[in-house]
Amino acid sequence: MGGNKFEYGDRVILITETGNRFSFLIRKNQVFHSTDGYFRADDIAGLDEGAEVVSNTGRRGVILRPSLFEQLMSLPRRTQVTYPKDLGFILVLADLRPGSRVVEGGVGSGILAFFLSTHVYPNGKVYSYDIKDEMFATLAKQAERMGLGDVLVLKKGDLSREVEETEVDAFIVDVPEPWTTVQQAKKALRSGGMFVSIIPTVEQLTKTCEALRASGFLEYFSGELMIRPWRVREGMTRPHHITRAHTVFIVAARNTLLPSLSGWVLRLPDGLR
Repeated sequence: MGGNKFEYGDRVILITETGNRFSFLIRKNQVFHSTDGYFRADDIAGLDEGAEVVSNTGRRGVILRPSLFEQLMSLPRRTQVTYPKDLGFILVLADLRPGSRVVEGGVGSGILAFFLSTHVYPNGKVYSYDIKDEMFATLAKQAERMGLGDVLVLKKGDLSREVEETEVDAFIVDVPEPWTTVQQAKKALRSGGMFVSIIPTVEQLTKTCEALRASGFLEYFSGELMIRPWRVREGMTRPHHITRAHTVFIVAARNTLLPSLSGWVLRLPDGLR
């Protein structure tokens, strides 16, 4: 890719004046058909990012490069995805930065693994475990396309049974029984490292928190995030009719050298209460 100008083979996000969003690769002589009319790839190649394009019906649009999450959302999925509001919060809770070492699993569609990898790049590592490896070849190719081939390490294994890494900075799990991974997290994490889990149900939330306290983890957060988008126009500003409310519960706890914290009274840290 040269500068901000689009070239054949680039992926674009096209957003029209009606609010529709389309993602496609631009190929020579290609015509992209949409509900807003069709757009010619030859008219897009050579344009700068943010330029205007017009369909055959006169519908106006803007072309942009896909953001990280737009790239991830375009990947094939075989499992429920983790949404942006949760991804960003997980990143904050896990205290990740360039150079961090992370154990993560299960890999699923790879969205969380790729997201974490971009934030520990260039010299960090994300060791992504899954009990099934049929998606590994596809995920490895995508990692190479994203420039993350040296960061993301795909490993077939069960996080509840054995984790090879030690002294890692974070241990992030999205598995059916997260409480069963706590002992391996205790062994893998450095003292002060963060355990973060994505949890779908209240019963799983309770079991995971109890297991963490019993293993000497200091609870930082247990709960959910909700967002409420607004439609903003003069004289018509109001909340959107559709919102992304509850998706998952998130638990974060910090590893200590103590064998148990079951009897402690744990309070939310500043910024989370």
